[in-house]
Amino acid sequence: MTEAIKKTDLTDISGKYLSFNLLEELYGINVDRILQIIAIPDITPIPKTPEFVKGVINLRGKIIPVIDLRKKFRLPSEDYTDRTSIVIIKVEHEGNEIFIGTIVDKVLEVMDISQEDIENTPKFGIKLDTEFISGMAKVKGKVITLLNINRVLTEEELTTLTNENE
Repeated sequence: MTEAIKKTDLTDISGKYLSFNLLEELYGINVDRILQIIAIPDITPIPKTPEFVKGVINLRGKIIPVIDLRKKFRLPSEDYTDRTSIVIIKVEHEGNEIFIGTIVDKVLEVMDISQEDIENTPKFGIKLDTEFISGMAKVKGKVITLLNINRVLTEEELTTLTNENE
């Protein structure tokens, strides 16, 4: 009975998600937030930025900040491969829509995830920030962490990124 109550309490976040790997873990971003996927171009570093900020790229005349999701999530670093990609996402910040490049290990596929396959983010009993996780989906026998892309970066981090590009 409590399981049914829990599922109805969860905001409906079903829809199409782009799935990708960081290490061997699966993550998903709602396709409504994705502008495009590109191979890793030359990235211009920006001094005095957090370690997870790789720099900026020029995408059709627009300067886009690029973050490494592995570093942001405090995962071990690995060299980029030919499968490493940048997913350009739209994030809302101070009433504006900004674009950010996110480096992922490997883009997999677009998946249609139904609400029945999604569960709440588990509570770990310690102070652990899971605000950037919308839910956990079970698809094809695998668990996919669904990211709330508007919360992956804090307001302070977004302000820093947008100020660096002005």
